[in-house]
Amino acid sequence: MLAPRLNVQDLAGAFHYFDAQTDDARLVLRVLREAVAAGGTAVNYISAIDLIREEGQVVGVQLRDETTGATTAVRAKIVISATGAWADELRQKVDQEPRLRPLRGSHLIFPQWRFPLAQAVSFNHPLDGRFVFIFPWDGVTLVGTTDVDHSDSLDEEPHITPGEVAYLMAAVESRYPSLALTLDDVLATFAGVRPVINTGKADPSAESRDHVVWLENGLLTVTGGKLTTFRLIALDALKAARAALPDMPKIDEDAPALNEVTEDLPDILPEAVRRRLIGRYGVDAAALVAAAQPGELGTIPNTNVLWAELRWAARSEGVVHLDDLLLRRVRLGLLLPQGGVALKERIQALCQVELGWDAERWNAEWQLYRKRWEANYSLPPRDVIPDWRTMLHKPETTPVLVNKRGRGQTAIAAGLLGTAVALIVLYLGLRKRL
Repeated sequence: MLAPRLNVQDLAGAFHYFDAQTDDARLVLRVLREAVAAGGTAVNYISAIDLIREEGQVVGVQLRDETTGATTAVRAKIVISATGAWADELRQKVDQEPRLRPLRGSHLIFPQWRFPLAQAVSFNHPLDGRFVFIFPWDGVTLVGTTDVDHSDSLDEEPHITPGEVAYLMAAVESRYPSLALTLDDVLATFAGVRPVINTGKADPSAESRDHVVWLENGLLTVTGGKLTTFRLIALDALKAARAALPDMPKIDEDAPALNEVTEDLPDILPEAVRRRLIGRYGVDAAALVAAAQPGELGTIPNTNVLWAELRWAARSEGVVHLDDLLLRRVRLGLLLPQGGVALKERIQALCQVELGWDAERWNAEWQLYRKRWEANYSLPPRDVIPDWRTMLHKPETTPVLVNKRGRGQTAIAAGLLGTAVALIVLYLGLRKRL
């Protein structure tokens, strides 16, 4: 009943636990805007191209504006590199050896009407025992993730590979065969690169996801870890920076990660919509609603996104290119067929004036957005995607991304984890009864 349509033919048992989810881009934007409101400065489309060193110690950064090409130097008491998978590039400028192992995680997105799911489901992949998650997210159903070494240049946006598509489709087919899902049902794809500390393990999934803080010749690098512990990671970085900032106020580690929002939104909006807007936009939610024009507090068809969110993002959230707006400020590029092509005219009518673009600029940006969507957010050519059904029936045809060498260990570890959690749940249940 909790997981309808799930294939239970070989199911020995399951456990129910509670987790949370977020929109990573909106979380980053909310943290940035709250930091600016507190007196910080945030810049967009600026690259750190070099480090300024004096007597071997880092004392600043050379920056380049990627829209104009202009460069400038910024000096500081402490330079913190929180550049994720790119951290080694700056570390090498202070004569340090690479220590990261970039790992790619890719995902498939299905319409929720085609892949109905009331809550998240996690299970072991039938080919290598890795955990796979399928969960409802912002009006769609998301399947992920893979975990493979990423050898492409970090200067290029990552994209899902044919083997990863087949791997994820095999997971879907194994647990939801009655849905008869095909590639025609895939709305979009996306991929990201994790900054994982390299310990040389054969199986990428066996690498630790712990975060690290390194102080090397004046450069403070914080990398690794996961989004769920972003505030803990930030606190560890600030503690390491205190030696260079003796006047830093004492940090209240019990303070909430985000500013409290005390102003409620109009009652004309359903409670779920009010909660969604406040969570994503914080104190800006009220201004977003006030800026809406007639009809813009309705949702964009087949999404949870309000038309007003497009206007607000175009007006207030530092959009430089159209893909900033449609892939990161709001997620229409992931939520709508073909990235929202059918709504092009309505999007243009709402956003073009807010962005201050003439027709020529808008058309150029739309073409660039479509090109990026096709390259990085759509499926690879169908004829190069392996047959996942054959993979399930003939595991020897498994693509390279499944690490057979670590398969047994991964499956054993997953089984032990499941057993441990089940025992904990049983123990807590018995304690409660007693």
